[in-house]
Amino acid sequence: MARTCEKCNTPLDDEGGCVTCDAEAEGLKLLVRSGYASVREMNNALEAAGLSPEMEQVPAGKPEEKARPLWNLYATEAEVEASVLVLRKHWAELLDDPAAAAAAQRGITGVDLDKGGELQCPACGHRFVLDPGKFECPECGLGLGAPAEASPDEAEQR
Repeated sequence: MARTCEKCNTPLDDEGGCVTCDAEAEGLKLLVRSGYASVREMNNALEAAGLSPEMEQVPAGKPEEKARPLWNLYATEAEVEASVLVLRKHWAELLDDPAAAAAAQRGITGVDLDKGGELQCPACGHRFVLDPGKFECPECGLGLGAPAEASPDEAEQR
């Protein structure tokens, strides 16, 4: 497990620095930390509203974050309030979309890989029976489990 900042719990970089605290020292405020696609979408919404957000990759805190890193989305101190309003409106519009609301509900529900039988992909909604040894949706490719989460003998079989 990586060392983390005592102030904000961000994983530290190779030199022991905290990207989040460094950004704050430059007058930026953290809005959200998430995967690249989500942060890019929010960044685009803020830019479309005439704001000037900034994105930054966060050092990996867990082994799986090396393959799928987290990203910080920042706003300048002067634009924090406007940024929050834009993002709230953006999210509200998504939840007004029945397909987006259904996707959000699937994400909240999650997937039980041990249950067996038919599963529904939390991302695309595709229904399927999980093939042994394959832990991704055959429709959209979403990874539903990782060998790193398995016991050592299960991980060796993949």
